[in-house]
Amino acid sequence: MRSKLCSMLNIEKPIIQGPMAWVSTASLAAAVSNAGGLGVLGVGFAPREIADSQIMETQKLTDKPFA
Repeated sequence: MRSKLCSMLNIEKPIIQGPMAWVSTASLAAAVSNAGGLGVLGVGFAPREIADSQIMETQKLTDKPFA
C-alpha cells in the first residue's frame, strides 16, 4: 500500500532528497528519483541559466518526478 505522500508525489518510496546548493546537481537528483524517491535540485540561489541547464540535464537522466 502506497502512502499518501508517495501517491501525491507519484514516487515509490517516501524519501525526499534535501536540496543542497552546488551539491544537489542533476546527477544526484536523477539518481534519487530513479531509485524511487524524489530527487531535488539545489538551484535556489543559482543564476537562471544554471538552473535551466540543471533541469534539462535532469530530464535527460530520468523520466521520474523531481523538484
